[in-house]
Amino acid sequence: MAVIVLHEESGKYYVLVGTGYSFFKDSRPSFLGGSLFPHEEEGELKYAAISDEDGTISWVQTDEIKVIEINGVRIGEILKPFDERR
Repeated sequence: MAVIVLHEESGKYYVLVGTGYSFFKDSRPSFLGGSLFPHEEEGELKYAAISDEDGTISWVQTDEIKVIEINGVRIGEILKPFDERR
């Protein structure tokens, strides 16, 4: 199944290879409070692996790409029957 995506920043089309999600939390002693008042940082990372025509894989954030078509069918055509059910 080929999923074609558009990298919105560059305007180039790529094949979606896969996705990845990660949540992280980091804690380290603060300068003044030490371990009693640690400096904490947390967040989430959402990335997609995309491939160009040469097979070079790049990782981009998922909010930088948009799905255009799946198996040669435009995403709007795939969802059209579901829109008509409303």
